[in-house]
Formats: sequence, C-alpha cells, structure tokens
Amino acid sequence: MSKIINPHPLSFSTILVSMHLKETKARLYTGTSFIYEYKEKLYLITNWHIVTGLSTIDKKPIMNHGGIPDIMVLSLMLNQNRPKWKSFTLELYKENKAEWLVHPIHKEKVDVVAMEIEIPKEFNCLIRPINKYIFNDFKLEIADDVFVLGYPYSITGGGNFPIWKRGSVATEPEIDYEGLPKIFIDTASRPGMSGSPVIFRRNGIHLGKENKLSLDTIFGEIRDFIGVYSGRKVGENDFDAQLGIVWKKKVIEEIIEGNLKDSINFA
Repeated sequence: MSKIINPHPLSFSTILVSMHLKETKARLYTGTSFIYEYKEKLYLITNWHIVTGLSTIDKKPIMNHGGIPDIMVLSLMLNQNRPKWKSFTLELYKENKAEWLVHPIHKEKVDVVAMEIEIPKEFNCLIRPINKYIFNDFKLEIADDVFVLGYPYSITGGGNFPIWKRGSVATEPEIDYEGLPKIFIDTASRPGMSGSPVIFRRNGIHLGKENKLSLDTIFGEIRDFIGVYSGRKVGENDFDAQLGIVWKKKVIEEIIEGNLKDSINFA
C-alpha cells in the first residue's frame, strides 16, 4: 500500500495477531487485539481463549489440531499515510508462567485478558489506544447499531486494516447476562474476530442528560467504545442464534487494577 490514504480513525485501533509455537514457528490461528492505555502504561487487550488456545467452558483446545501457543506475533503499523506493517513478537510465558492478567473475581470466565506491553522506540510504530479516541458519553440502548472491528477468517480490509462487521445490541445493556459483565449482539460474526473492539454508532438528534434541546444536544453521529468481542454463543449449528458475546468495557480496568496474573502454566 504505497499511495496516501485517509482511513477512518478507528481503523487504526486494531492489531492483527497470530498465535504460534515458538519451537516450530508453526502458526496455529489468528485473532484480533487492541491497545488500552492506563496510568501511562500500555496494555494489549484480547481474549483468554486467544492467548491460551483453550475454551473457557471446558478447557479443551479450541482448534482441531490441539496446538497451544507460547508466542504471539503482532502486526504493527509503521506509517499512517502510507501504511506499512511490521511483525512484533511477544512471549506469552516467562519461566513457564503466564504473562497476562485475568479478571480478579471471575478469572477466565470473563474472556478478556490484559498484557502489559513495551515496544522499543526504535520500532517506530503507530500506537492508538482505544481509550484515547474521542467518544460521546451517551447511554447505550438495545437495538443500537454496533460494529465489530476485526479480522474474520484472517481477512483484512486492505493492508492490515480491520473489517467493520455490523450488528445490533440484542440484550439490555444494563443487565449482566448470566451474572457476568457481558451482553449479546446480533451479528453474523466469524472466527478471527475474537478480541475485537466493539463500537456503537447512532445517527440523529441526540439530547443531553436533561432530555431536551440544549447546548449538549448533538446533531449527526455519536459513537462510543462499548467492549470486547469474544466469539459466538455456542448452539447446535452456526446459524441457530447468531449471537455474539461482548464483554463490557469496564472489565478492562477491573483486570488491570486487579493485577492478577493467570495461574495457567505452559507445559
């Protein structure tokens, strides 16, 4: 990609990841991730099942080949106007112990992890933490349009920009489904999108907190980051419900503040 382009700002937020075996360099599967900044530190956000290669339900391998990754390769952007990408490798374990943080209460039952990341300055890559974008502080409502920014079946939107997969909020946002901080969205999502940021967008006239025309009223589009996508609710087949799982954005800071590393070991 050599010509100057001007993508949507949020298209810079995602990072394509591929999971590998360090010893053989074999690529096992791919997923999606993004960066979150907290107290001047950067954290890579993705799913527990992505970094472990295991199902959160029965702890069995998510892939038929049964491979469990020990390194993660990130595809980082080097230039904004004439984008190029370069691989950056993260070790998932040190001394056989996991390097990522899990939820302090629900652990892997919340299928989101945070991993502190330091990228050398000489790498000269473009990092856009999701929480540094300008969003609108409006209440998420059922049936709102949402977009999952990821890589279905490793497909990219040109270069390594994400695919914007559309859906809608399918459960009441204020309710924690099954007692966990998650909601469902109605979307025909596909493998490879796990770990994606989920954005809601709404067009029209948006009244402020007083629910009447005021200086807070916005005309046009509003948007917000609502959480982390982690795959579909499992049913008898791929088409019975088409409900995607989104973990509410509050779990990210709960995980970082909890500072609890996963107890899983690499054998």
